[in-house]
Amino acid sequence: MVETDVLVIGGGSAATRAALEAATAGAQVLLVDKGEIGESGSSPHALVGFSVPLLDEADTAELFLDDWTAASGGICDRDLVAQCAAHGRSLAEDMERRGVEFIRNADGSWFLSKRAGHSVRRTLMAQGHGKGVHANVIQPMRQAMLDAGIELHENTMITRLLLAGDTVAGAYAVGPDGVHYVIRAKAVVLASGGVNRLYSILCEEVVDPKARTTGDSYSLAFHAGVPLIDMEFAQFRDSPPAGPIFGAAYVNALGERIMEKYDPENLECAPRYMMARAVYTENFEGRGPVVWHVEEGQVARSRAPVGTYEGGQIVPITLMFQRLMGGARIDTNAATRIAGLFAAGEASGGIHGGDRMQGCGFLETQTFGAIAGRSAAGFAAGQKSPSIAPDTVAQEQARLSGGGGTISPASLFAQVQNIMWSKAGVVSNRQQLTEAIAELQEIRRIAASGIDTSDIVAAEDLRNLALTAELVATAKLAREETRSGHGRTDFPLQDESWVRHVRLSRSAEGAIAVDTIPVNRS
Repeated sequence: MVETDVLVIGGGSAATRAALEAATAGAQVLLVDKGEIGESGSSPHALVGFSVPLLDEADTAELFLDDWTAASGGICDRDLVAQCAAHGRSLAEDMERRGVEFIRNADGSWFLSKRAGHSVRRTLMAQGHGKGVHANVIQPMRQAMLDAGIELHENTMITRLLLAGDTVAGAYAVGPDGVHYVIRAKAVVLASGGVNRLYSILCEEVVDPKARTTGDSYSLAFHAGVPLIDMEFAQFRDSPPAGPIFGAAYVNALGERIMEKYDPENLECAPRYMMARAVYTENFEGRGPVVWHVEEGQVARSRAPVGTYEGGQIVPITLMFQRLMGGARIDTNAATRIAGLFAAGEASGGIHGGDRMQGCGFLETQTFGAIAGRSAAGFAAGQKSPSIAPDTVAQEQARLSGGGGTISPASLFAQVQNIMWSKAGVVSNRQQLTEAIAELQEIRRIAASGIDTSDIVAAEDLRNLALTAELVATAKLAREETRSGHGRTDFPLQDESWVRHVRLSRSAEGAIAVDTIPVNRS
């Protein structure tokens, strides 16, 4: 048994910020990461742009909120977005103080770029370390945690949250040496990332096996009884992300600039869902491939800290999965429906809705990581050390030690990814989604007791991925329209009666229950 005031699950941008804020508030903090902090997950290698409203005459909070709402397809909860608008600039300044370098102009002001979904320039560009090497924001955060006396448990997987009634009491963990143990905590922050392994074609930043987010956050929330929202919205991106950064023009095999047809106002600065759907449609309807003809001096003029493109080069534009938009439903305090359990970053839902503007991922993680950390510390301060029922621990021990077959988790892992890409990807329909759900349910049945569990982390990775895949496909089947990052060929139009969150909950029998709830527009 390990005890702490605040347990933070995860090691990325939201988790490290939450841990620092909780410690600053006076809480004893334990952070548990499935990998090594500064190397695992998507955060260490994903920071290029950090979008913040400057809150001046040219960029007001209201304009920022309106841009965000438009990119979300109207599905974001504006009270959550308002938190990002209010705290963004101060968080960017704090990141600089901690060692994250943003490119500056000759006069010392921040260099700002206009990225996908934004109506004005408001995206800071992180200084990379050589061409194509992104800034690692987590390394300075790791050092700050060590300086703050935060206890770090690395290469440790949380397999279940443990409850005492409707209040979180801690978690069950499997350490790097295979030892199982229980963490008793007065409050928990769930910030273990998203599911960058959900599809078979991934962004290059997360191809490395160390970036193995496999839906742990969603599995932990679902089994704890926390509702998940907006899981149907999967963000695919055009790759390389050339339009907003380099001023590129995408052309098809006919020589047509494709975005003049799909979004003539924003062109390649259109929201990412529109860019992905445009490239997909051009290829699907036989006008591909879509390419970018690099102009002489174009990359140098952009001042972007990424890319190795040269004038005269023809760059194919491909599609890759980047992240899910949904997650555990939270309020403005980052609280879930389980008392003492908070969520932030890609673990949470309701902030981005249908799609996100470029550069707002880190803004979200920093904002709600900070809020979650402060909220968790405040909750823990008023609590006694929780009691964890022995039978709760015994159930998890039995689950992890039970079954044990001979099927390789890796083989089923690849099946999940291929099912999602072919039947629940950029666009889908009822038949594809129904087939996907049936196939995923069978994989989950096998994964429960028929796989090789000699590597318990690999087994749990598969189980979490398969559950997340079924959650996504189920939400996609429920939303009978096309909106933002969700495309249905059998429901190709946007339907205003669907300005609602699709909510997924765990039924009493353990199945996935579906309903809808209103979007907070205030």
